[in-house]
Amino acid sequence: MHPVKELLIKRNGLYCMLCGKKCEYHDINWHHIKPKYVSIRKGEKVDNSYENGSLLCVDCHSYVHTFTWKDDEYHDLMRVIQSHKKP
Repeated sequence: MHPVKELLIKRNGLYCMLCGKKCEYHDINWHHIKPKYVSIRKGEKVDNSYENGSLLCVDCHSYVHTFTWKDDEYHDLMRVIQSHKKP
């Protein structure tokens, strides 16, 4: 397991940071708040930090990927996620 996903789970439990659903380990996904493709397109290193990570259930992970980094809705969802993340 990636150390950041492990840290996210240790601090936040196996709960979706968007809908709050309790998940089994195999049903929770690590999502980058600033998407990897944005960093790659800008020639930046992908941000794999705790601060840029979130845990999402399979359904919420699919849902957030229906938006792009440029969509206001995406940023609204990321604010909700950040508000549920434990420091």
